[in-house]
Amino acid sequence: MEMTAAAERRSPSIGQVPLPVIAVALAVAATLLGDSMLYAVMPSRPEAWSLSVPAVGVLLSANRLVRLFTNSVAAFAFDRLGPRAPFTFALGLSVVVTLTYGWATAFVVLLVARLAWGTCWSLLRLGGFWAVLDEATDDNRGLLMGAYSAIVRMGSVGGALVGGTLTDAIGHRSTLTIFAATMATAGALWWATSRGQRQAQTATADGSAQTMAGLIAVLADRRLLVTGSGGLITGLVFSGLVTASLGFFLDELFGNQIAFLGFTLGVATATGWLLGGQWSLGLPLAPLLGHLSDRFGRVRVTSGGFALGAVGLLLLATASTFPMVLLGVLVAFVAATALTVGLSATAGDLAPPERRSAVMSSYATFLDLGSAIGPLIGLSFASLATLRGLYGGAAVILLLSAVLFRIAFASGRSEAERDASRADAAS
Repeated sequence: MEMTAAAERRSPSIGQVPLPVIAVALAVAATLLGDSMLYAVMPSRPEAWSLSVPAVGVLLSANRLVRLFTNSVAAFAFDRLGPRAPFTFALGLSVVVTLTYGWATAFVVLLVARLAWGTCWSLLRLGGFWAVLDEATDDNRGLLMGAYSAIVRMGSVGGALVGGTLTDAIGHRSTLTIFAATMATAGALWWATSRGQRQAQTATADGSAQTMAGLIAVLADRRLLVTGSGGLITGLVFSGLVTASLGFFLDELFGNQIAFLGFTLGVATATGWLLGGQWSLGLPLAPLLGHLSDRFGRVRVTSGGFALGAVGLLLLATASTFPMVLLGVLVAFVAATALTVGLSATAGDLAPPERRSAVMSSYATFLDLGSAIGPLIGLSFASLATLRGLYGGAAVILLLSAVLFRIAFASGRSEAERDASRADAAS
């Protein structure tokens, strides 16, 4: 995994995704199998782990809460050690964590596993950001961020679709054991194919000072602060609230079995297929939306994503039939893809090269804060009426975010000029 590169080695064409980006993305995708399965299965079948619904909310938030601390640790590790060693450590620990999900029932053990996974994800995600930003230029940063996101979400799709279906068929323990073996194989393949690549130069500056400088840069730059706040809201609504509560929402609305088009689906299977469908949207849409943000501007794509997300949440808040739930999920997660790509690319645009790890880890912390709060809100006071109200309230927040994002960047001269030039070039 060669994550630093001279400008002349960067992707020469907007239609090409460099091999380092693909390799890192595939490795990260494999690690998401177990985590994504939990979101599909655990809220609708907490008894399989001898858990209560509020306990599930805590577990699904714990890995995100710990990242508020471990994102800075990851930035320090990358600055001091380079990317390969921390990334390899995270891959190996992910396998152990996934096995623990399958065979542990004690809440404390599962909580420790979720905290460990949060540490892994801080390292894995920063490794992905390094790979993309090292290979990107101003003309293709959105495209590469979208392509990376699409490949990574293959792991989420597999975890949700296959995980939910296999759990109904053979149980969660066997399913998670299969996933752990798959992750170990994928990690070994990445390690073997990346051995010959040159190690990145480690930073000579103090890592903690770099991390603090990155946080200060985010807080001092209005546009970075607005981008981070947009990430917080995106994580809160989509990665947190909707993803974590969807299984419980379906169970409360339809019961353990859902009849649709002449078929009867178990709620775990239905949740897995819905979440898998959500992440599957990213496979074609993330690169496309990233390219559109390169061409027409980040502001248009991002503010449009906020507005579209509000429509999806309103549909879920009022849904009474399974087709309406399907439509709401579809619209909401098209919006989530647009926001994930647009906001990440915007953060990359604004991150100074000498503070890349620190700024991007600070941006990731905003994402994690929102995605950690979401499950706690959605499942701690879970009832169908409460969830409907939460979905409606989230729609209002998304609409306000669309307006505020446009206002903030309209007054930022450099980004406004960039958007205008892209629009003129497109017309």
